[in-house]
Amino acid sequence: MQKSSGPDIRVSHFFPVFALSLLLLLSGGSLFGQSLKSVTEEICQRGDCVNGEGTLELTTEFGKGRYTGGFLDGEFEGYGRLEMPISWTEKEVYVGNWERGLRVGRGTHWNGKGNLYIGLWWNNKRHGMGSYFFNLSEWRENQHSELWLKENTENYTGEFVNDHYQGQGTYRWVNGHKYEGGFFAGDKHGFGTFYYAKTGTARQQLWNYGDFVR
Repeated sequence: MQKSSGPDIRVSHFFPVFALSLLLLLSGGSLFGQSLKSVTEEICQRGDCVNGEGTLELTTEFGKGRYTGGFLDGEFEGYGRLEMPISWTEKEVYVGNWERGLRVGRGTHWNGKGNLYIGLWWNNKRHGMGSYFFNLSEWRENQHSELWLKENTENYTGEFVNDHYQGQGTYRWVNGHKYEGGFFAGDKHGFGTFYYAKTGTARQQLWNYGDFVR
């Protein structure tokens, strides 16, 4: 049987305009893109899932997903929490602000594979000031503060542009070393300072689009 190129959505007890939310999410560089493509059914479990506050259940090939929060014309709006399975054992979670079905404003995203982002979003992308934490064994909401994560994990804190480190930022390693300086499209770029944790010394550096100059 030939697979459909887009989401095959069957709506139950729910205004069909929600399909537009999925299209907006998929077209906006969504981190949930692959998991949303597998949605086959959506059911408004409680509340008002068109214009108000409600809980929407999303059925996927890996099980049930769920959105709880605000809606406007059937699209995610205001504060809300979206949890989607990305495999039989893993799930990703976004908690934060939405505008017309897109992540806009401050939000937290757990990608289900050890990485956590806390910060600003625009048009479904990390954009503005934020912190990205790597190689976490697990994540529970409100388990650790952002400050604790900065001091105890490998992480980047600073400016983002269209999902990339870009502008001024700080990259920290778990051994205590850190780099402060410029970034462009995810690479070190321009002047920066590398701080050595064991010796307490610092070294000025110059980078060119990820290549060390001096």
